[in-house]
Amino acid sequence: MPAQRTGPPTKWRLSLMNRLILNQGPQVVGTLSSLDGSFRGGCDIVEVRLDKTSRPADWLARCQAIEDGGTPVLLTVRLRSEGGDWETDDHRRLKIYEQGLAKLSAVDVELRSTICAAVAKEAKRLGKVCIVSYHDFQGTPPLGELASVVAKAQEIGTVAKISTRIRSEADVAILRSLLERKWDQPLCVIGMGEEWRQTRVLFPTLGSCLSYGYLDQPTAPGQWPAAELMRQLQSARAKS
Repeated sequence: MPAQRTGPPTKWRLSLMNRLILNQGPQVVGTLSSLDGSFRGGCDIVEVRLDKTSRPADWLARCQAIEDGGTPVLLTVRLRSEGGDWETDDHRRLKIYEQGLAKLSAVDVELRSTICAAVAKEAKRLGKVCIVSYHDFQGTPPLGELASVVAKAQEIGTVAKISTRIRSEADVAILRSLLERKWDQPLCVIGMGEEWRQTRVLFPTLGSCLSYGYLDQPTAPGQWPAAELMRQLQSARAKS
């Protein structure tokens, strides 16, 4: 069991930043949709989906407790328009991100959000990881369009994240081609869809810096349980 941490884990958070920036192997993100229970491991990074929780008054302390146990926390307050449960992109959401950045390792904010630039700027000031994300639950846009999205996201944040709905092998080919391009910063590529869930193992082997599983309940089509995703990735690495 990891040793308890008694102060701000600055070196440790920088280690997370370095692992992502230097692309030292894919990291498994375990999504947590409730803060009512205890975290028992099974991933490299815990994504707290605050938009899906009951948002207890001590939410930040509960997130810090996970970090103190040895696992970085990625705070996400996802808009409903991009698959989350947060109704509006407002001043309150920005304040939540600012609170999280003061104490936690990383945040995820949507590229098309009106607060994206402000969140990314604060993350950069504090030396924290900022994932700038793009979601399309209907399909996979053309390669040129996605490449433009990645370029914009990388200008703003630490990691660009592309998550699209796969409907054919042609969509898989588009996402593979996106990973094959040379990028200045780490890129996360996710293919959504139950019948395409194996791409969550495939894409990390092709260079995606993150792969997402769930710790309590799925938050996107085709997610593996995080512990199973870790096992699958370890098996894939052993075969390569």
